[in-house]
Formats: sequence, C-alpha cells, structure tokens
Amino acid sequence: MPIQKHALVVDDSKSARLVLRRMLEKYTLAVDTANSASEALEYLIHNRPDVIFMDHMMPGMDGFEAVKAIKSNPATATIPILMYTSKGGDLYLSQARALGAAGILPKSVAPAELFDSLERLGLVNDRREESASTDDEPASERALDIHQRSTGPASFYDSEMSVNIRAAPPDELDTRIRKLLEEQRVELRKDILVCMESVSKRVGTKFDHELEARLEHLAAPVAPATQTSVVPGVLLSILLFASLAWNYSLYQDIKSIQSEPVSGKAPVVVPQPTGRIEPIAEKTAVTSAPNWAFLDWAMNQTMAYPYDEIALDKSRLDTVNALLERLADSGFKGKVVLQTHAGEFCMLGNEDSGYRLPPPELRIDKCDLIGNPVQPADTPASHQSLAFANFYNSTPYLAEESPIRLEITALPRSTPLVVYPERLEGTTALDWNSAAEKNNRVILRLEPQ
Repeated sequence: MPIQKHALVVDDSKSARLVLRRMLEKYTLAVDTANSASEALEYLIHNRPDVIFMDHMMPGMDGFEAVKAIKSNPATATIPILMYTSKGGDLYLSQARALGAAGILPKSVAPAELFDSLERLGLVNDRREESASTDDEPASERALDIHQRSTGPASFYDSEMSVNIRAAPPDELDTRIRKLLEEQRVELRKDILVCMESVSKRVGTKFDHELEARLEHLAAPVAPATQTSVVPGVLLSILLFASLAWNYSLYQDIKSIQSEPVSGKAPVVVPQPTGRIEPIAEKTAVTSAPNWAFLDWAMNQTMAYPYDEIALDKSRLDTVNALLERLADSGFKGKVVLQTHAGEFCMLGNEDSGYRLPPPELRIDKCDLIGNPVQPADTPASHQSLAFANFYNSTPYLAEESPIRLEITALPRSTPLVVYPERLEGTTALDWNSAAEKNNRVILRLEPQ
C-alpha cells in the first residue's frame, strides 16, 4: 500500500483553507493547515510535508518572507512550495521562483490545474483519484452525500471552525454563509490594496530616481583643471612592470609542467581562464604538481550570467559542481566563497506581460523599469534556484565530514561592481545595459586553510 502524502496549507482565510483542503483530500492527500507563516514555521520544526501551499499576503510575516525562511533552512529547503494566491503575472512568477517557489496557483484553481501541479511534483499518479466515484471519496464525504439523499437538508462539517451543522435553521445557515462571504470580501479588498500599493511604490521609486539624477546633474560642480603629478604615473609603471614579470615567470613554470608527463602517463591539461572548467585528461594525476596551477586559476574567478537568469543556476551550477569535484580530488581544504551580484537593467514591459530588453538606441528616461525582475532582492536565497538549493543540500562534497565549505553571499546592488553611466539626456539603453551586464556576476574565491 503506497505511503500517504502530506500537504500543508498556509492561509489566514478560513474559507480558502477549507476549499483547498477539500480539493486536496480528493487526491488522497493528508492535509494540515496553518493560519499564519509563523505557525507554519513552528509546524515544520517537527513535521516534513511533501508540499506546502503558501498564501502571499498574511498578517505579520508574508508568504515571500516565509518562503525565504523555509528555503534558507537546510532541513526544509527541499520541500516544494506552491504560492496559492490571487496575484499573478510574469514578474510575480519570476519573484516567486527566484525565492525558491516551484510555481503559482490561483485562489480559483481548477481541479485539472491542481492535478497537473501535483503530478509534476510526483504526489499523484493516476487521474482515477480525481474521479467523483463514491468509492474513492473520503468517508466523511460519503456520509454527507448519504445524509443529503436521505434527509434533504444540507449537512456540513468544518473541522477548522469546529462547527457541525445538521439540518440547521435557515437563519443560522444564512448567518454562516454571510460570514464566509464577508471573509472573501475582506480578502479581495486586501489583494486590491496590495496591488495598488505595489504599483504606487514602483511609480514613486521611478520618479524619485529620475528626480535625484536630474538634481545631481544640476548640482554637480565643474571640476577645475589640475596639474598632473608625475609621481603616481611612475609608481603605476613600476607596479605594472612587476606584475608583468611575475605573470611571465608563472607562465614559464606552468609551460614547463605541461611539457613533462606525470608518472609516465599522458600530460595533465591545465585549465585556462575561460569561465568554465575543462575536463581532466588523467584524474589519477590531479594530486601532483599541476594541481597548483589549477588552484592558482581558481583562486579568483568571475562568471557572467544573462539578465533573465538567476545567478546560481544552469551553467554556474555545473561550474560549481565541477569545481567542488576537482577540489575534492586535489585534497583542497578550506572555504569556497561565492559572491553574487545583480545588475539593474533598463527594460520595457509590465508585470502582466513581462519585461524585455529595449532597442539599444532607446533613451534611458523612456525605460518602463530599471531593475532586475528575476532577482528583486539582494539575499542569498533570492539568487539561488531551486535546483541549486537541492544541489547544495545533497552534494557529498559539502557533507559535514568534508574539508570543503561553501559560503554564499549576495553583494548589495547599491554598490555596483561597475559604475553605471549618468542618466543624462543622451544616455541610451545600450550605455546603461552594458554596465548592467558587467554587474550581473558571480565572483568565485578560494580561501585555503
């Protein structure tokens, strides 16, 4: 007999919890509920559901903050989370996915859509569980139908509100129906206010940025011409010559190592700084001298990534995995530091239709958004995909007994790696996005013990 799957529904609305719980029970899922994010976090201390349905707007900690907390905890990071909300749009979806959510379901979700989501997560296998056959329904549902056929008046049981109504008087039924409708009205009003607040903040932020840029341009003093000193130029020339000499010496050492076979076998290929780690020709020779060249290459590297991707995902995930394997084979002991940084792009579009890069010649003041919809926050959790979080918690190279440790930090975009151009009348989207692409980086650093 298959093990019953468990779901946790987190929503401050009793009626929303009740509706979703009954839909999930039709797929033979055991359902627990929580009326706040803090209650859900307490529940997860001693329980591990197979899926979490998370509302967005709740008193106190909201859904996004709860997702961050769950994904930042290694013990709960692998639990799939579906945002169960009335909000939508590509921007909201990208924000939810950036935080680690597996997807979004609307409050008015259809049974087929709910089944597809559960099937993708491997929680249901057969649509026969969706059938309305009385043999497949829970005992409480069959008793309800039998009572309705035999007595006529409605029988209703709500385990969350601890109310059992059997042939209740019309006045009492009317009162309870009005209560449920009032809850729905409050929730819809809350969602409308949240949407209005989000739009007003975005417009206000854009206006403040434009006003600040214009004021800075008007207030900027004209720098007087100064006489250039000869001393800094001489010092810079000396440092440049010393750096070239050291690099030439290192190049000769690496070249001599590459030309000599190790233990009579084929020579080891030393990785070149291309942003990727090439395969090793002879894995048995990694612990020999050429390993120092590899560590020298890997000591400080940067990886660029596209504007529409999360920093730690796809090719960066493959690179980190290959790097950890090479470090483990070479006997490296110490810390691998990943610093992520997000660029702020000039984009056209909106939350509903999504955002895209504009034509290069577009003026900067014509951008609909200057930001990063895929990574809206500067936190390590928002810069990691679900695949990377799962890798981080499952790879043997980062086990407790491993000498390798991985540290992930998100650098604030308020301090850019590359300075953006001034927002002047002649500044184009090409000028701005060229700097944004250079700020979309993952910096890799090794700190040996």
